[in-house]
Amino acid sequence: MVAIHPDPSPRASPTMSLTQYSLRPIRLLATGLLLQGCAVLHSVQLGDIDSKTVLSGQAFEIKVSELGINTEDLIAIGEAIGKASGYGKEADTIGDIIELFQTGPRTGNPTFTEKYSDNLRELLLQECPSGNITGLMAIRETAQYPVVSGEIVRLVGYCAKD
Repeated sequence: MVAIHPDPSPRASPTMSLTQYSLRPIRLLATGLLLQGCAVLHSVQLGDIDSKTVLSGQAFEIKVSELGINTEDLIAIGEAIGKASGYGKEADTIGDIIELFQTGPRTGNPTFTEKYSDNLRELLLQECPSGNITGLMAIRETAQYPVVSGEIVRLVGYCAKD
């Protein structure tokens, strides 16, 4: 004989513990937060434009990025999880330790290195060896997600053909 359960949902499962059941809403919330994100534009600078080069030249785009961490979000999530498990105060300490090792731009979240965009000149010369560039647009933006972000610098322009 086969036993039939009227409600096969996880809540009705006799093997699910109270701890697993109480963490289920936190897991759903965390999954929802991790799937959300947005882009933030911090600044755009545009150089001189030579229309002849734009029409006859080669367009290029260079993008460099670095991981940024929002320690305030990290601490808040850590405290919420810590309160459920009894370790809420340790989240502040962990956040403070991470902040000690972060540096970076004044826009966006701090990064672990502030030199992630230092090689842009070399990248420009790789894209345009002649150095004859017009319509150069420098874009500073952030792709934000809960706790982490992508700190991005993009250069878009046109290289004159030799």
